[in-house]
Amino acid sequence: MEVNMAIYYCGNTPTPWGDWGESLIHGTLARNEKTGERSIERVGPFTPAAYISYGSLIFTHPAKEALKSSNLNGIDRYEFLKKTRIVRLEWQHWDAKKPITDYLDLAGGPSTIIENHKHDAELSKQMPDYWQAFVSKKLSLSMLPDNESLSIGNYLKVIKADNDMDFFKGDIHGGYFVSERAKTWLERHCPGCFTFSLIPFAD
Repeated sequence: MEVNMAIYYCGNTPTPWGDWGESLIHGTLARNEKTGERSIERVGPFTPAAYISYGSLIFTHPAKEALKSSNLNGIDRYEFLKKTRIVRLEWQHWDAKKPITDYLDLAGGPSTIIENHKHDAELSKQMPDYWQAFVSKKLSLSMLPDNESLSIGNYLKVIKADNDMDFFKGDIHGGYFVSERAKTWLERHCPGCFTFSLIPFAD
C-alpha cells in the first residue's frame, strides 16, 4: 500500500425534492423472482451516465464500455438491466425552489412518479442500455461510534486498501469507495454524477 494513496467515498450528486428527486433522476430497480432477471424503471429522456440506485452502481452502456477499456480495476462483472418501464417526464426545466407538487399530482411514495405512468416504448428505444456493476473488493475501515454530527470524512478512516484496486465496498460501512484514479476517470466520463469525500488513512 502506498502512503500517498487517496481513497474517496463516492455518492450521488444531491438531487432537488429529496426522495422525489431521487426517483426522478435515479429510478428504481427490480428483479423477476422466477427468472432472476434484473430490470430498471426510470424517467427519461434525461439520464445520468452513471449513478447509484438502491445501493447498486449503474452505468449506461457507453460509460460501461469506456470503463471496461480503461485500466481501472475492482469491478468484477456487469449485469444487463432490462428497461421494463421508461416514463417520459422532461423535468429538467422545473424550478427546484418550488414544491414538486407544482408539477406533479402525487399520491403515494416517490416510486409512484414512475409507477403511475405508462411505459413509453419509443422513448425506451432512444434511451441507452443500462448495466449494474458488481464490486466485491473490500476496503478495511474504522469508524467512530458517535458519528451523527460528523461528515463521512471525519468519522471514517481507511485501515488498509489494495493499491491495485480502484473500486471498493466498505467492510463496515455501506456504499462505494474509489481510488484517485477512479475519481478522476468518473469526473471526466460521468461529469456531474457523483460527489467525492476524501477518507483519510488511520495513523
